[in-house]
Amino acid sequence: MSSFISLQNIIYPSSELSLTMILLDQWSLVYVRGSDSKKYLQNQLTININLLSKKHHALCAHCNLNGKVWSTMRLFQYQKGYAYIQRKSISKIQITELKKYSIFENVRITELNDIVLIGLAGLDARNFLLKFFIKIPNKNCSIVYEKNKTILWYSEPKERFLLILTLSEFLFLKKEINKNIFFNKSKQWLSLEIESGFPIIDKESAQKFTPQAINLDKLKGISFDKGCYYGQEMIAQIFFKNLNKRFLCSLIGKGILFLEIGSFIEIQIENKWCIIGIVLSFVHIKNRDTYIQAVLYKPVNANNLFRIQGFQNIFLIKNR
Repeated sequence: MSSFISLQNIIYPSSELSLTMILLDQWSLVYVRGSDSKKYLQNQLTININLLSKKHHALCAHCNLNGKVWSTMRLFQYQKGYAYIQRKSISKIQITELKKYSIFENVRITELNDIVLIGLAGLDARNFLLKFFIKIPNKNCSIVYEKNKTILWYSEPKERFLLILTLSEFLFLKKEINKNIFFNKSKQWLSLEIESGFPIIDKESAQKFTPQAINLDKLKGISFDKGCYYGQEMIAQIFFKNLNKRFLCSLIGKGILFLEIGSFIEIQIENKWCIIGIVLSFVHIKNRDTYIQAVLYKPVNANNLFRIQGFQNIFLIKNR
């Protein structure tokens, strides 16, 4: 029988993570199909869809006409079209925006609610998967399709995997597990995403940042030569005129910090506290630290002191 050990919602850093299965109920899978799906996404997303092979998934963004990010996503070929994984909180809004220009195109865009997204991370995750799947993705082939199952490979912060399963396949997998494995909720995956530098865009932070402000240019999530797409003019202008002054950063605070998405971060400059950035996402680690993903407005260093506006807790920039 299955033997899942509950972590009681304690979140661990990647360096301390035992073999863990994670229910990704804070993420959603969106399926785009139809004969015009490739052309349609090419005109909407920040990467060149023509260069996306079936062997790889890619980080990209969907922006509004002003070049502000609706959502960040992992995009890949899926069944008879394309699919992408994004934060569930923004999914309905983002899908509505993506559909706005589809009336004259042969394209259908739906959020799939009949699948289960599962993360697998921690010690010996690859060998664990080899007990159940014939082929496991890697650097050279970051996505594998096996019948109705799909596995995505992530390299950061340590090797981990995302499984797309039907409910029956997930229940079968649970039933067949004959060794102890930890089981945790979505915040464990969120912690790993923050560690990896993947920009988290939830509903509260949609349409507030350009792709460059959340490091998508550094993460190869923007194409500057593919032609027109929504927001492309502003994004290109920022790039070619070197106008971006913001960047994504990971911070760590000692203790449990009380904050929200959108909270302002302050920095100490000559005994004064000045706003330096804004919180994108956060998670409490082992009930002793707080990992924070933030957009900062100017360069900082490891000796700077930070705090959340309105609170006295001081924290330092995270060493990566």
